[in-house]
Amino acid sequence: MYFLKVNKAKCLRLSPLIHLFDFGSFQMKIAVVIQRKICEFLAQGNTHRQIAKRVNVSPTTVGVIAKKLDEIQIPVAEVLKASNQEFVDIVQTGVAKNITKCKPLPDFTYINDQMKIRDMTLKQLWIEFKETEPKCVSYSRFAKLYKQWLKKLHPSMRQHFTAGQTLLVDFCGKTMPIHDINSGKVRNVQIFVGVLGASSLITVIAAETQQTHDWLKCFTATFDRIGGVPREVITDNLKAAVIKTGRNGTVFNKTFEQFADYHDFAILNTRPRTPKDKGLAEVCVQIIQRSVLVKLRERKFFSLEELQKAIDVEVDRINNGVTKRFPESRSDRFHRFEKNELLALPKHPYPFSKWIFQQTVSEFYQFTIDGNIYSVPYTLIGKKLDIGVTSHEVQFYYENELITSHSLLEGYGQASILDEHMPANHRLYNTLSPASIKQWAKSLGNYVYEFVEQILNKSKQLARNIKSLNKLRDYILENRLDSVLNQACEYALKYNLLAVTDLLYVLKNRKYIQPLNTIQTMNTYTHANLRGANYFGGDAR
Repeated sequence: MYFLKVNKAKCLRLSPLIHLFDFGSFQMKIAVVIQRKICEFLAQGNTHRQIAKRVNVSPTTVGVIAKKLDEIQIPVAEVLKASNQEFVDIVQTGVAKNITKCKPLPDFTYINDQMKIRDMTLKQLWIEFKETEPKCVSYSRFAKLYKQWLKKLHPSMRQHFTAGQTLLVDFCGKTMPIHDINSGKVRNVQIFVGVLGASSLITVIAAETQQTHDWLKCFTATFDRIGGVPREVITDNLKAAVIKTGRNGTVFNKTFEQFADYHDFAILNTRPRTPKDKGLAEVCVQIIQRSVLVKLRERKFFSLEELQKAIDVEVDRINNGVTKRFPESRSDRFHRFEKNELLALPKHPYPFSKWIFQQTVSEFYQFTIDGNIYSVPYTLIGKKLDIGVTSHEVQFYYENELITSHSLLEGYGQASILDEHMPANHRLYNTLSPASIKQWAKSLGNYVYEFVEQILNKSKQLARNIKSLNKLRDYILENRLDSVLNQACEYALKYNLLAVTDLLYVLKNRKYIQPLNTIQTMNTYTHANLRGANYFGGDAR
């Protein structure tokens, strides 16, 4: 407790205008004139003790006024130019009851709310306020008081967001269990939280993982719920969003960048170890953990969809709720000034229909997807790739960077093998490619394709089998047997003659034209594991 020495008679003699200071539980009235004198002496560079002796107050009182001047950051000369009433308003220590004429001030909660409207300015709000209150404070004072009011808010509420501009996102630190109804096993799923900056509307999405494909699903679900797309997204530095940050800038996940380009929003990441950059998201994550996840902790959920429905009920309750501090609900604010400021949703959903993650590139540098073959650069042999399949394209990613893409092949057994994906020696022998053989076989019939696959599926002596199949292809082309090869392969498959030499015997002896229900007796020298001299001599005819 501080005890202040004040000459009350002198105070009353100097001015009837008295200012009330609050020192914890102790209050003292000080005449405005004395306050002005203290300000003058402070401007002259006098010490607190010197000033206290000259105006007959304690050094503590001088210190309080000095602190107030530092807080408002207005030059002392400007403060002294103000009228007594303006002086009291500037210093903001409260006024005595006998002061009845003070300049009106606006409801800064309303002002802050209006500032979230796109293209709104503080100057415009002051003009509108002045129209209703002609004797209000000046614009400079209006702006200064608004800034001071903002400082009193919770740090998460100080961030200024324009309507429709910003979506802040984060994952909860806590997960939720999903029980398998058959096996009884439990898997923990992630909880994605998004909050619109201006209205503070919250969306919560349950996701299997924090990987890229689930990350994008969370955004798609969020955009569907709010009925539009914000102009920017502020995210943490998780791998689904940011590959790395450094002096040279931020490297974003290429897939996420594509997603952002498709929806026309910008990606902003927070600085490492600076949670205040997305303080609103941090607060909302805390709200969800304490008001939703804790509430649902005793319930058992057997599917992601069931959990999502339960979460939606609780989040709607939060969005529609009001408090003393915020008498208007998040949902009402959203519909009043933010919903119509969002960008329109794309006409068609984001095209990725399927992801295949962490597939190792084989020695053939090819992948079979939905029955069709696609090549990748041979330099990636042994590396793990992520594969994205759209309605029209197959894309290959290495460490979240797009490496190559192919047009999506229709049907089954097709191949897309690019020369630039091959090493130089393979380009010379492209005809030896399994993919090219399969493509040729598919063009001649299903039985040809099945026979070729049987040969290629033999893991042992794969190179020799590929060479044999190419010789078979050359033999068919030279002898113009394309039209009968499918029938011959049908015969060979029926009687399990799964060697190229066997098929050549069927072709040369026209066995395929005999009824298939008649068992044919092969010569004893013909066997799946034997090769004739003519075959290895290069002349199979």
